[in-house]
Order: sequence, then structure tokens, then C-alpha cells
Amino acid sequence: MKLSFTTLACPGWDISKIVDAAVASRYDAIDFRGYLDAVEIVESRSFKGRALREIASRVKDAGLEVSCLSSGARMTARDKADRECELDKMRRYAELCGAFGCRQVRIFGGAVEGVADPVASAAETLATASEIARDAGIVFAVETHDDWSNTTMLRSALRAAGDPDGIGLLWDLQHPWFAAGEKPDVSARNLAGKLCNTHWKDMRRMPDGGFHLCLVGKGELPLHAVFTSLRSIGYEGWATLEWEKRWHSDIEEPEIAIPAFAEFFRELARKPATM
Repeated sequence: MKLSFTTLACPGWDISKIVDAAVASRYDAIDFRGYLDAVEIVESRSFKGRALREIASRVKDAGLEVSCLSSGARMTARDKADRECELDKMRRYAELCGAFGCRQVRIFGGAVEGVADPVASAAETLATASEIARDAGIVFAVETHDDWSNTTMLRSALRAAGDPDGIGLLWDLQHPWFAAGEKPDVSARNLAGKLCNTHWKDMRRMPDGGFHLCLVGKGELPLHAVFTSLRSIGYEGWATLEWEKRWHSDIEEPEIAIPAFAEFFRELARKPATM
């Protein structure tokens, strides 16, 4: 597997600091989820015109890839107008991929409350999204997140859409385990064949039923079992650190979290496989 980290980890860093950190810890790529004051990079002036070309050049010259552009677009829609709004976001991200030679755009499942048939709604969006992906030569990777943390439910949406080309799955390791109560081997089997990215993080449960994010390898997530499960399905894609510093200002600084994950993952990869 190849290593990447999302820019959620470092909301205050410019491209020079992001690239330098990736190179220093021998990452293979960067995943853009926000940049400086913008959460959606398609809205950022830094990702337009000359500024975009400079960022793309800085990444390429450092020998790095862009593993994914992480959008906030979602596949579940309340109505036709809502669906068109989300598809427009997907089109904008798909177009931006060309500047980086990037092959993936992350999308969310979205909330299902108030949606009469969430699977049918998602399938309708995915059918059109697959056409956008085909034309751009990319994959939209639907994350195990929010109301779609259950991998059986998420997989059913893809099947309802006909398992189209251009639609893949992104395993955020926390949500199926913490929110849906799935064991890693179950998640891996359900996602097999469509899995194209993984988001790595760690957490501790709190007495109030919530959680606190902690450095990867210092919490409760069964990460060794996850790694073994990924090996069992032949996964060789991205292992992406999603350190949510943008959302949780109290967690460790990126100067600590980014190299710590790279060290943890390389050590994990050297361990013998166990279930």
C-alpha cells in the first residue's frame, strides 16, 4: 500500500509546508481536503488559474502524487434539485482532477432522514456520477461515513445502480467499527472488489458515548486486524491518514501526527498477519 495524508491534518499550512512534510516522512501522495481558509478546494482561489498550476507543479516536482480530491458532495438527495446540486459539485471536482493527474474524488453518502428510499436515491445519483467519472477518467469513492457507515447498506446502493464503473468505495476505518459495530473482516469482505482507498485514524471511547481522536496506534481501533483483512482481499491501494485537525483543534499538531502515522504504518506492515 502507498501512503497519503489529507490536508485536514494541516489547515494552516501552505503548499510548501504540506509538500515538505510529505517528503520528510516519505509519503507517496497528498489528498486535498481543504486548503488554508477553504474547505471545498473548488471554491478556493488557490485552485484556479496560475495559482493552481503552481500548486500542481510543486507537488509534481517533489515526486509526489495527489491520491484523491476529497469533496463534500453526497450521493443521497432529497429531490431532483438537490441531486443536481451534488452532481454539479462532482463535475467540478472531476474537472479539477486533470490538473493533478488524480484518479479519485471522495464523496459522502449523506443523510437519509426525510428520504423515502435512500438506496434508490443514492443509486440514481451514482448512475449519473458514473458517467461523469467515465468521461473524466476517474473514480468517485463513496466513503463509509454518516448514515452509510454500515457497509452492507452502502454496498446495496452500488448494486442498485448496477455496480457501475467509475464508482468505488472508501473505507473510513472508524465509522463501520464505531457506529455500525462491524468487525474489520466483515467490512473488508463487503467492500472487496470496489475498495479504492482507506482513511486511517484512531480513537478512544468516552464515558458519554462519544469518542476522542488520538494518534494512530494509540487508541482502540483494531488496526492490526484491519491491515490483515485488507491483505486478505488483496488490497494494494491508498492508506491515507485522515487527521482531523481542521475539525478538532485540541488534537496533536500535524508536525507530530503526520510523521507518527508513517512510522506506525511501516511498522504495522512488517508484522506477521493475524486475524
